[in-house]
Amino acid sequence: MNLFTTISNHSSPIVWIAAVIVAAAAGLVQAEDWPTHRRDNYRSAITSESIQRPLQRQWISSSFIPPQTAWAGPAKWDSYANIMTLKSMRDFDPVFYTTVAGDSVFWGSSVDDSVHCVGLADGADRWTFCTDGPVRAAPTWYKKKVYVGSDDGYVYCLNANDGSLVWSFKPTPDAPRISNNGKLISPWPCRTGVLVQDGVAYFAASLLPWSESYLCAVNAETGSDQGEGFYIARHQHAAMQGPILASSTKLYLSHGRQQPHVYDLQTGELLGSIGRSGDGGCFAILTQDDVLFHGRGQNHKAEGELRGFNAQSQDHLATFPQANCMVVKTDMAYLHSKGELTAFDRAKNIVLQSQKNECLKKEEDRKKEFKKLNDPKAETEQAQKLLSDIQAIQNEIKQIDRELPSTIVWKTDVPIYESMILAGNVLVVGGKNLVAAHDAATGELIWSDAVEGNAYGLTYANGHLLVSTDLGNIICYAHKP
Repeated sequence: MNLFTTISNHSSPIVWIAAVIVAAAAGLVQAEDWPTHRRDNYRSAITSESIQRPLQRQWISSSFIPPQTAWAGPAKWDSYANIMTLKSMRDFDPVFYTTVAGDSVFWGSSVDDSVHCVGLADGADRWTFCTDGPVRAAPTWYKKKVYVGSDDGYVYCLNANDGSLVWSFKPTPDAPRISNNGKLISPWPCRTGVLVQDGVAYFAASLLPWSESYLCAVNAETGSDQGEGFYIARHQHAAMQGPILASSTKLYLSHGRQQPHVYDLQTGELLGSIGRSGDGGCFAILTQDDVLFHGRGQNHKAEGELRGFNAQSQDHLATFPQANCMVVKTDMAYLHSKGELTAFDRAKNIVLQSQKNECLKKEEDRKKEFKKLNDPKAETEQAQKLLSDIQAIQNEIKQIDRELPSTIVWKTDVPIYESMILAGNVLVVGGKNLVAAHDAATGELIWSDAVEGNAYGLTYANGHLLVSTDLGNIICYAHKP
């Protein structure tokens, strides 16, 4: 039974393809695919394709049942930190995330346990492939094939044209299914999606930190794990979930309620973790100069945050309190936090925040030394020297705090946004019952439309904007002169 219904109100695919060709020839459109979650393996959510306005709704695909998330959500409150409104650190599947290649749209469903392909122009069904468990991550398109992981423990490679099975792979031993959200799933579901790079498909089968997890690299063409650069690496104390990120040498995996881990790309060996215990979340961006931005969900003494780290040294560089989505383009970063949309000089901001972190560490060390002296009145020369050092460090921190606002290019008050992508010079954002666009140079609101549900998923490709909401809707917009 098809649980999706599509309402379309526009012309045929032939008309759309012709329009794109004409516009491209006129230099108006540089069409680009969006072949994986947040477009690339850095999860940058950036395309150089410019948005042509005005945008008009073309079709909507609606599920009769909303997405069924893997986890119920955060605790009711954090009594230790006295925080009453917590955010989930495992919110990697609130919507049906989409990918686009050519004139096809792909998504996986946690409702009907299937992979769907529809036409980009009209939303018409092309094919559906059924797995034996929920599909939670966006499919990855690579060389005319589609790769998905399922809660049934398998990864599937499909022919992008017709959805026929090319190969399937399960790294785990046979075991009885377990109950999860009213369904029977593998004790080792694949909830990372599939990252494909240089002909290798990477994914993980994992659920609970007290059970073994499997990080895999297989031949993207054949599904074989035999040969150089292919492996099944077994790990303890891991709960791999959320999209994988990759540089040329390393893999970065989120672990939900704990900090992300780093693995060797060639061997799957664990290289370490980034951040402190409890620095959880499933939102992550890796910049091309090796800065990892990670987080989003609740953290002790914070109502959610994003944190920046040097991905090589693993040093903590910056913290953005209550931030829930961002995009980073070279030295410019765009951030949403507490109903404010901000553009800032990323390099300058991180330098200042790094200096502040160093000062805070020095201040903490000096205070510990002073406490050990057991000289609260500072009667000794050593105690007086430590107090003088502390005062100097605090003055330096105040100076940095005065300089930080100079890194801001613009700031504007906005509704609460949950997602953000950058298309050309336009920031597209999604929030509660809303999708909008802001000029990336000024922050000016230039377009908006009402949608049903929270718009957590955004894709812009080949002249079309796709918006996925937590009510199970996928809305497609396009420019119509």
